[in-house]
Amino acid sequence: MIYWHILVLTYTFETQTFESTIAFRDQPSCANAMDEMYPTIIAEYPDSMAQCQPTDVVSGWSVRPKARGQKL
Repeated sequence: MIYWHILVLTYTFETQTFESTIAFRDQPSCANAMDEMYPTIIAEYPDSMAQCQPTDVVSGWSVRPKARGQKL
């Protein structure tokens, strides 16, 4: 099965910590988004963090069941 992943972006501005979350259908999509976004964020906020967190919510199936034969 394929599970939703949440991209969590955390950064600190002055004394406040901010967190942003974005949902993605699978881990590769989340990782690609993180690779695109995070360099910009870390350049502006050196104390930032980004991570893809898996969820327990199914977003798709990676294995399809085999079709039955016509004989009953």
